[in-house]
Amino acid sequence: MRLRDIINEASLMLGIPQTDKANRQILFRCANLVLSNVASNINECIEEQSFDVKDGKIKFSDFSKTFLKIKQISYPYELFTNYIAVKNGRVNVKYACVPEFKNPSSSITQFKGVISPGALLYGMLSEYSAISGLKNEAKLFEDRFQRHLLAMNRTGKMKRMPA
Repeated sequence: MRLRDIINEASLMLGIPQTDKANRQILFRCANLVLSNVASNINECIEEQSFDVKDGKIKFSDFSKTFLKIKQISYPYELFTNYIAVKNGRVNVKYACVPEFKNPSSSITQFKGVISPGALLYGMLSEYSAISGLKNEAKLFEDRFQRHLLAMNRTGKMKRMPA
């Protein structure tokens, strides 16, 4: 299943025409927001990366994925607002990151076991409704989103978030 299919379903449920590219782009952004919410609050995405440090700094912009927090570094370090201070040389960093869909034609199978298509749909609908000022609808969709995630967790089908 592709993200485009879920965006089509969300558009249909919200009454958004298929030709409304602006609102479909907002739904795409909502999908990434839901995915980052799941990754940062429920099921962390862990990435490992090596750096050749020459100036004693690893800038957050040097990470291949959007950086959330450090899980492990091979040497002592100090954390600053836009970089990590470490010793010079080869440094391995294990960190929590935010996964994302690259484009609407991305497959959601890479997140199978992490978030179901139904949970992603309801999460997107909740975010879109909140953005649009539809508080009651946002709450309704948020409740359904949470129930889908809870069901996955209870059945033991939830897996670690892929990097």
